[in-house]
Amino acid sequence: MLNIVAITGMDLTSMQGQMPEDLKKRSQFHWFTSSKEAREHISDADVLISAGRLHPDLVAQATKLKWVQTLSAGIDKLPLEDLARRDVIVTNARGVHTIQMSEFALSLMLQWVRKANLLHDNQQQHVWDHQVQFGELHGKTIGIIGAGAIGEAVARKAKAFDMKVIGLNRSGTPQAAFDTTVHGEEGLAHLLAQSDFVVVLLPSTPKTRGFLRQDHLDLMKPNAFFINLARGDVLNEEALILALQQGKIAGAALDVFAQEPLPPSSPLWSMNNVILTPHIAGASVHYTDRVSTIFYHNLRAMLDGGDMRNVVDLAEGY
Repeated sequence: MLNIVAITGMDLTSMQGQMPEDLKKRSQFHWFTSSKEAREHISDADVLISAGRLHPDLVAQATKLKWVQTLSAGIDKLPLEDLARRDVIVTNARGVHTIQMSEFALSLMLQWVRKANLLHDNQQQHVWDHQVQFGELHGKTIGIIGAGAIGEAVARKAKAFDMKVIGLNRSGTPQAAFDTTVHGEEGLAHLLAQSDFVVVLLPSTPKTRGFLRQDHLDLMKPNAFFINLARGDVLNEEALILALQQGKIAGAALDVFAQEPLPPSSPLWSMNNVILTPHIAGASVHYTDRVSTIFYHNLRAMLDGGDMRNVVDLAEGY
């Protein structure tokens, strides 16, 4: 019987309650909201479930650990070297963000071109201004840095607005949802120079940290809108702030930051060409159900010897 210990503030009531009967009979599921509460159960844990962050000391205490299932796609907050040294399997929640994050990306672009913030402010101030000038998504070019599952979903939705779509992936292999697929530094430069909207969807790995630099931002159109739904460390945040302040790009929507929560001292809070959200692009009322499907599959695979979904390459970090 597998001993499962979940440590997360996420509500896992449905994950526990809806677990298939055959899995319930062959496992014990313990859910705690903090590692302090879970302390007495860690040493017997065969499986740890985490929202994506585990302290190395906690992992060291889990001497029977065979598998870690994260409830997030990102695994950059896990002690990957320790887990790799012990041959612990790590699986993530890749795929559960596709619908909500692609919808969120399109909503941010619409919020920008349809000046939703201005209209809201006018409503609050009882201002009737029917001469506000709006832009459109129609005919614009969107560049998607990170043409994975979420990027493909963004591309499909963007095509419904008659946008041209450029995607950047590691190989440059053409993908059906994109008009053009590019790779490498030359491909990135082309994407940045051509795009009216740039959406970043890269995972945080040793290879992607600091991926976007000031010289990359300098390639963008002055009327371009930049969206980061990836991780704060994939770009030079100070360079982005400077580009926004100097009008080198028109605006940005940021859901992730170099430091979270975003410090009150950050100039981003008061910039009228910036839309800020608190790392919630992947949030959805359906999230737990979707990640539970992955967990149940993987639990059955571990018990029966089948193939697990979303196994992470610990050397690559995703």
